[in-house]
Amino acid sequence: MNIKIGIIEDQKSIRENLIKRFGFFEGIEIVMEAANGEDAIAMLNSISKKDLPEILLMDIGLPGISGIETTAYIKNTFPQIDIMIQTVFEDNDRIFNSIQAGASGYLLKDDSIEKYVDAIRELKEGGAPISASVASKILDRVRMDNDAAKKEVRNLHQKFSITERELDILKGIVEDLTEYQIGDKLFISPHTVRTHIKNIYKKLHVHSRASAVKIALQHGLTI
Repeated sequence: MNIKIGIIEDQKSIRENLIKRFGFFEGIEIVMEAANGEDAIAMLNSISKKDLPEILLMDIGLPGISGIETTAYIKNTFPQIDIMIQTVFEDNDRIFNSIQAGASGYLLKDDSIEKYVDAIRELKEGGAPISASVASKILDRVRMDNDAAKKEVRNLHQKFSITERELDILKGIVEDLTEYQIGDKLFISPHTVRTHIKNIYKKLHVHSRASAVKIALQHGLTI
């Protein structure tokens, strides 16, 4: 059975070239093409459910409504349609914004047609095809975000002057463990646990478990 594809690309020459090149591969059927997000949305709303494309190749730099905005609208309205972003850009913000909008794959326009076809088939089978260079940027962004998060948590620990032992106690409070359960887990007496809890309350400026949990979760103290 053919995989039904839609192409949303503002440059007519690129659309026509893609359609021509896809014609050399079996199992790929182009069922719609559009030059901008507005036209694509109008077309999808006019097509019967059984004739909708299964996968859309979405240019990220569309005129008017951007490819990212179009992706978000389509995924909200037609969640069954998978969207593959195609672009010449490799910047981190565009990559993450498109993924957050609901894109399932991300290819560069200079990728080979064979790679496009392989990616379409992979996406159809439930995969998430991404160009190697784009994947590398995603990993870099994740590392940066993790480093920033860890730094923020360290700063918060310093702000509240929470010790490592108190953090262990606080994690137990967040997990709704009793003083005895926390003591067993940390190999300390319930009396020592209570002493630590009193110190934690003072440092967080709270007077109850519920308030301590709220502060811990809001500030990521138990990450």
